Amino acid sequence: MKYGKFTLIVCINLLFIPQISFAQEGENIFKQKCAACHTIGKGKLVGPDLKGVTTRREETWLFRQIKEPDKLIAEGDPIAAQLVKEMGGVTMAPLGLSDTEVNAVINFLKSTEQQASSISLGLPSQYWPTVMISAGVLILLTIIALKAGKKKVNADIA
Repeated sequence: MKYGKFTLIVCINLLFIPQISFAQEGENIFKQKCAACHTIGKGKLVGPDLKGVTTRREETWLFRQIKEPDKLIAEGDPIAAQLVKEMGGVTMAPLGLSDTEVNAVINFLKSTEQQASSISLGLPSQYWPTVMISAGVLILLTIIALKAGKKKVNADIA
């Protein structure tokens, strides 16, 4: 049992390694193939800004848009058609990515959303004084209770 906790921690960490490397692979692909036309949170370039795209679009649609954007347009996909219109008639060229590479890019885009949401979950600054005062009051009441608990009470019933 001496190694039980250590083994559990190692196993849990190993579960996350493939996801992290898959997102890193996706980031590399994004930088090589996508960053010339797209940004994440820095506005439009040749193509639209991709900030929040994994929350706005279904994953199956994203997969097809990245893998075969020309086919989506040819099929008359309304989202793809709207994007072409918004981008002044510029269409996305097929990048020749494998299914694994497309999934890695999508995983990278999801990871950017997770980072953004974890950052935005912080407490708004206007609440910090209230939180600090509340924490101080709780600490003070705890100290008072601990000191009061040390008093000896004479429980003689006469």
